[in-house]
Amino acid sequence: MRRWTGIAGIVWVVLAFVSRLVRGGVPDPSGDHAVDKFASFYAKTSHQDHALTSAVVGLIGLFFFAWFVGGVISRLREAEGAPGAAMIVMSVAAGAFVALAAVTHVFDDSIGITLHFSSSYKLDPGLAVVMSTAGTGAFLASMIAVGAATAAAGVMILQTRALPVWIAWIGFAIAVLSLPTIPPLSFIAALLLAVWAVAVSVALLMETSPA
Repeated sequence: MRRWTGIAGIVWVVLAFVSRLVRGGVPDPSGDHAVDKFASFYAKTSHQDHALTSAVVGLIGLFFFAWFVGGVISRLREAEGAPGAAMIVMSVAAGAFVALAAVTHVFDDSIGITLHFSSSYKLDPGLAVVMSTAGTGAFLASMIAVGAATAAAGVMILQTRALPVWIAWIGFAIAVLSLPTIPPLSFIAALLLAVWAVAVSVALLMETSPA
């Protein structure tokens, strides 16, 4: 199980980056002339297609994240014994992250997906700005949730030494950067989350490797 957990974590990181790269440079909804920029952005058929691909890849990635975090929880529970408060926090927060991250894809990509499938839909650039802003809000909320999960995991790692201690400190850093709900800090936290997931995955894979 640990081997599959490690593989699932790495697959999630890869798919998350692919989803973001495919999405491309979406206009900033808080910038000047945002409505005009969104109108020009979605006027391109390729951007509509990218929204669909990004959503599908991102949601598939969350499937693998759910398996990954389930395996991590199982590993930490083995080391901890009876589940404590940190275990419960990690389980609830990780589930909230999956839900909020899925909502982020829905908000960010719904306009492009609708344009892709419905020829009768006429783009409302103002609605596109609102949906993009809502997507950012869902992303910030998802990072708070996953920050709670990685912090709880860090507490258990320090208590049990089930994984390298430095992984715990990355988890604490994710929580600290996510709490202010400021996009630049949350984006850095998201990059650290990828590092955290890969580090945990590699540690678990090394546990299953023959001596």
